[in-house]
Amino acid sequence: MKFGVALPTAREGLFYPVGFSSPSSLQFITQKAEELGFDSVWGNDHVTTQRYIRDRGEKPNFFEPLIIFSNLAALTKSIRLSTSVIIAPIRNPVVLAKQAITLDHVSNGRFTLGIGLGAYKEEFEACGYRVNRGKLLDEITIVLRSLFDKPNVSFAGRYIKIKEVEMYPRPLQKPFPLYFGGNSPQVLRRVALYGNGWTPAALTPEELEEATGKIRQLKEDANRCSVKIEVAPEFGCSISRDGLSARKAFLTSLMYNHLKSLRASTLKNLKSFDSEELIKRNFVGSPNDIITKIELYESVGVDHIWFDFIASSVKELIEKMEFFSKEVLPSFKRM
Repeated sequence: MKFGVALPTAREGLFYPVGFSSPSSLQFITQKAEELGFDSVWGNDHVTTQRYIRDRGEKPNFFEPLIIFSNLAALTKSIRLSTSVIIAPIRNPVVLAKQAITLDHVSNGRFTLGIGLGAYKEEFEACGYRVNRGKLLDEITIVLRSLFDKPNVSFAGRYIKIKEVEMYPRPLQKPFPLYFGGNSPQVLRRVALYGNGWTPAALTPEELEEATGKIRQLKEDANRCSVKIEVAPEFGCSISRDGLSARKAFLTSLMYNHLKSLRASTLKNLKSFDSEELIKRNFVGSPNDIITKIELYESVGVDHIWFDFIASSVKELIEKMEFFSKEVLPSFKRM
C-alpha cells in the first residue's frame, strides 16, 4: 500500500482557507511529505474561481500544477509527483503531452499525469468552450495515449485534428502513466481502454471492488490484460487522538462544504447526502479507526490511497501529516 498527500495547488477556497497556498508552502508540504515517508503528492487544477466560492466573496489562489511540479522536481529525490486532475478539456493535448514528457525527464521518471473532465462545468464554459466535454475528452485521451506511445502521430476527430506530430524526447517511463479521475462509467471505460491508473473520490470499498471488476472486464474485451491499472482513490482525512474530535473537525471544515458542492457532479450517484454518509466515505477518526478502514480498502485491491488532510493552516496540515506518519504508516510499511 502506498500513501499520498493532496497538494493544494488549486485547493484554496475548496478545502483550505484563502492564503493557505504559495510557492513556498507547496515546496514545504512536498519536502515534508517526502521526509515523512509518503509516496506521492497530488496536485489539482483550476483556472477560475467556482461560483459557490465567489458567492462567499473569496478570491482563492490557484497555481498551475505542471509549472509547480517542475519546481518541486528539483527540490525532491524520491516522491512521486502526480496530478489529479488536470482539466484536460480546457487544454491543448499536444502541448499537454509535451509538458508531461518534459516533466517525466525533469523528475527522472517521477511524474504521473492524471486527467479528468473537471467537476465544474461552469469552469469549462468560462474558458469559452461550448462543445460536449465528454466527447472532447475522449478525443484528447486518444491523442495523449498515442503521443505517449508513438513518436509520430496523426489524428482526425470531430474536435481535434493533428498531422504528423513528432514528439521527442520520448518518455522515460514505459508505458507513460496516464491516470483518470472521476467516478462515472465513462471514466471506467477510459481507464480500461487507455489508462494506467484510476483516481476516484470518496467511494466505499464495495463500490471500488465492483468498479475494478468492470475495469478488468473492459480491459479483457480490449485485449489490454497485460496492462496494470493502479487504483489510487482520494479521500478526506480527519485524524485525531479521539474519534469525536476528528468528527467535529470534519463536519466544520471547508472540505465538508466542498463535498456538498459535488452533489451534481462527482458524487451525483449518492442516494444519501447527509453527514453520516460523507463521514462513511472518508477517513474520520482515531489512528486505529483509520488503520482499520485502510485495511478494508487494501482487501479489495486498492494499491495507493491519498488524503486531503483536514487543516486550517499549513502548520496544522504538517502536524496532521506527522501524526499520520507516526501512528498509521508503520502499520503498512517499514519506516
